[in-house]
Amino acid sequence: MKTLIVLITILSLSWSGFSQGLKPIVYPIDGESYFCFTQWQSKYIAKTFEKEKLQKGIIGLLESQKKELLLLQEVKDSTILFLENKNANQSLVIDNKNLAYKALVIDNKALTKKVKRQGFKNTVFGGAILVLVGVLIIK
Repeated sequence: MKTLIVLITILSLSWSGFSQGLKPIVYPIDGESYFCFTQWQSKYIAKTFEKEKLQKGIIGLLESQKKELLLLQEVKDSTILFLENKNANQSLVIDNKNLAYKALVIDNKALTKKVKRQGFKNTVFGGAILVLVGVLIIK
């Protein structure tokens, strides 16, 4: 006689999900109906449940890794956007500094010309006064 194993109650397992070869024997024990399987059937069911549990665990792990990777992708994208904005702002600052430098160079050239002209005028004016004083002394 094959060994029968009492596996689980009717409420816990729907045996119809397994292949046709796994039809259990139903025994009423203490007013409740129990599915009884052979040892081979019990092993097959246990392996199937463990395989499903493992697959659910792997799926859960992969889903959590996917969520983590999506969050990391968002952080990376926001960091890239921040750095692009920072780069654009620094480029504007550099352009403004270059424009200010060019304006200072132009102003410096203009002031240098003005100082040279003023020095030339002072030299001519001083020479004219010297000549005038010399003429006055001679007379």
